[in-house]
Amino acid sequence: MSKKFLAVLIAAILALSVLAGCGKDTGKESDKTTDTTETTDQTDKTDDQKDTTDDNTDAETTDTADAEADEDQFINTFIGSWPNTFDPATGDDMYGNGVLVNTLEPLIRVDEDENGGSIYVPAGAESWELSDDGLSYTFHIRQGMKWTDGEELNAQDYAYAIRRSAAPETACPFANLVYLVKNGEAVNKGEKPVEELGVETPDDYTLKVTLENECPYYLDTVTQRVYFPQRKDMVEALGDQYGASEIENIPVCGPFKIADMTINNEIVYEKNEEFWNAANVKLQRVNAQILNDPNTINNALLTGELDFAGVGDPKWQAQLAETGEYTRITNLNPWTGYWLMNFNEGSNVANTKITRAIAAVLDREQIIETAWNGNPVAAYAFVPPTVRVQGEEFNKEGEGPALDLKNDIEDPKALFEEGCKEMGKDPATVTIKLMGSDISNEGRIAIEGFQQQVENALGCKVEASNHEWNDFSNRLKANDYDIAWLAWNADFNDPSNFLETNYSKTRAYPTAWTNEKFDSLIEEARVTLDAKKRGELLHEAERILIYEDAALVPINHAVSNVFRRNYVKGARNNYFQSMGLQVLYTVGRDN
Repeated sequence: MSKKFLAVLIAAILALSVLAGCGKDTGKESDKTTDTTETTDQTDKTDDQKDTTDDNTDAETTDTADAEADEDQFINTFIGSWPNTFDPATGDDMYGNGVLVNTLEPLIRVDEDENGGSIYVPAGAESWELSDDGLSYTFHIRQGMKWTDGEELNAQDYAYAIRRSAAPETACPFANLVYLVKNGEAVNKGEKPVEELGVETPDDYTLKVTLENECPYYLDTVTQRVYFPQRKDMVEALGDQYGASEIENIPVCGPFKIADMTINNEIVYEKNEEFWNAANVKLQRVNAQILNDPNTINNALLTGELDFAGVGDPKWQAQLAETGEYTRITNLNPWTGYWLMNFNEGSNVANTKITRAIAAVLDREQIIETAWNGNPVAAYAFVPPTVRVQGEEFNKEGEGPALDLKNDIEDPKALFEEGCKEMGKDPATVTIKLMGSDISNEGRIAIEGFQQQVENALGCKVEASNHEWNDFSNRLKANDYDIAWLAWNADFNDPSNFLETNYSKTRAYPTAWTNEKFDSLIEEARVTLDAKKRGELLHEAERILIYEDAALVPINHAVSNVFRRNYVKGARNNYFQSMGLQVLYTVGRDN
């Protein structure tokens, strides 16, 4: 999914924290500093958490919260980078997704139950049911919802969104999610008209979605942006400017509307009084700066300019903890930083012997220690240990096909030279372009460290550079790289959310890597209901991707250390929840 989605790159930077969650990630490395825009306090997943220290849990009853809540309700947060679009059908980064979670109303949301687990809650759909054959979902759309311009929000807006995401001309990066819908793949490939997609609106308040096959995780995909409502009239009027960075081009029907925005500087939200559940939204405004330097973010957190953030530096962690003014939560997140290999013509790594040789010489632990103070966890699998198959464990920390690859290749340099010769290249004159997007000092140390490892081990040259996110994204789409350092942040709790980013029919990135066996395993897993069997299929697919072809090289899994001001209440700690900022409020803020 997200998907698949563009997620950024590298290193310890942006936030997985408090409002982070979904998707598509454009994240950076591990201890992301809490990108506020995203979903709500998603800094962590409760199951399989590495460590949790919550000294000030939010235990107030609703009555107490109402009585004690501050009169002036606002939150100061940040976004790690400017979104590439606010169009839910074409966006592919977590930054934009974070905004959409707060300004649109999905059919359903994911909240946290009393045990910290995930629970579906009604949103745009006040109820839903599944047919006896397991193939059709009927969503009953809430009546009386409106867009901020006064237009009615109804079932047609949700149906249009699904159809537009499936239409080939939209080029939706998450179209694979719509493949689960009847005729979804055929529509997306132009083999059938969009009218034959399994989506119906019997009336203004009923949305019926018929699936291609039974799918045990379908409701999780419904929480993703491709299912968020869209305005047909505005798409037709604005064209490719729909969702562009101007307030009038961004339709709103969610808990917050955008009061002001300055590109690459700030987004200011204010409460949407027309939101169907506005009575339960306490925040009146949210100030979200664009910040991506860890020291700047940490200092802003300390001085009160930010109300929460993920903090990676142990010195900053100690300094903040000593004040007693923060709730700290530490968790291993469902997030993986990885290298993506470019197999397009002209790339210097378009040979699996070359990619396997590169993957075999990387010392993740060394870079993690020198660049990030040992905070992230070395990744040897793409799917993080926190992600499950229908509730069952999938991968274990410290294990995976990348470790097997590293142990099994005895002479990476010889393998590299063999691959270069097959491409007609002189190994000594090859220059590999390694591109990342973490422009922090930690990001520079990390990418230069890996540069030295590859050069010393293989005898080639590596041109390593980090770029601002938008520049990085443009270079990625233009194939102006050999290796791109990205990150994938889980949208929902299933391995397919990660692995399908490499499915050739709906690949997230234009790498040109294709493996028929990998694709067939992904397709078989989609229609397999048994958790054990699905796990086996997806494990085999992951091994092909990482061990056999090394088309993707996992680097690290994110560990979030979120520091949240004690006066911030209502935050959820379940990573997969998608409630957004609407659940937050403050009690006892001094200023």
